[in-house]
Amino acid sequence: MHYIDLHNHILPAIDDGPRTMEQSVDLARALVSVGFNTVVATPHTCEGKPAPAVILKRLNRLQAELDHRSIALKVLPGAEQHIEPYTLELLREGKILTLNNTRYLLLELPMFQPLPAYTEKLIYSLTAEGYCPVIPHPERTLDLQSDYRLIYRLHKAGAIYQVTWGALTGLLGPAVRKTAYTMLEANLCHLFSTDAHDADSPLLGINKAAAVLEDYLGPGSAQTLLIKRPRALLADQELDLPVAAKPKKSAKKKYPLLKMRRSITGH
Repeated sequence: MHYIDLHNHILPAIDDGPRTMEQSVDLARALVSVGFNTVVATPHTCEGKPAPAVILKRLNRLQAELDHRSIALKVLPGAEQHIEPYTLELLREGKILTLNNTRYLLLELPMFQPLPAYTEKLIYSLTAEGYCPVIPHPERTLDLQSDYRLIYRLHKAGAIYQVTWGALTGLLGPAVRKTAYTMLEANLCHLFSTDAHDADSPLLGINKAAAVLEDYLGPGSAQTLLIKRPRALLADQELDLPVAAKPKKSAKKKYPLLKMRRSITGH
């Protein structure tokens, strides 16, 4: 097993993740124990802080410590950038890290507050500039939970979605699980991640979630979402994604789970 985690708060003393180097090391050991060999460090960033240089310095210190202790985990640079009006300008100025310096930007939306009025326009602008906004944990964003049409619109504007593994098993609550499965049915679960903040996080229990995914989408789907697609992203390749389902005409229409397995091959 050589899993890849694209969204992880493993760096010490930089956000709400580990407070110390030892806690970061513990998280690294926990990730290796469940099959990961590569993670992208994605600390929360906003208004250019913490600066890329700060993140990279912290990352290099952690990687040196992991290498010294013979912990087989590669940590790559990234950030979880909170949406703000000047996101594109900050990218142009080199003040935001993308995922492993690729076109893919982890762009966090507010979970509990309304989405900014400029959200869709910003996604269009980022896409026009050559970036691909990756929206983390959309299933936990209240505005998206309540409106599949909005999920679809943001995707058509250029965004893709990264769902948290724990959402599939109900670990994050029934509303989150329902949204995750609605997106799964509609071919809008493009990537999955742990979003782990510490070694004791139940979000690291991906085996059950991967089994659920295999049963729902068919054999090989977990490998696609744990290895193949993340590896393509880190290589800055175009992702082969399935066509998303259009919203139904009725805004109040519920999206029942399909009883048949669906393909994630992109066709």
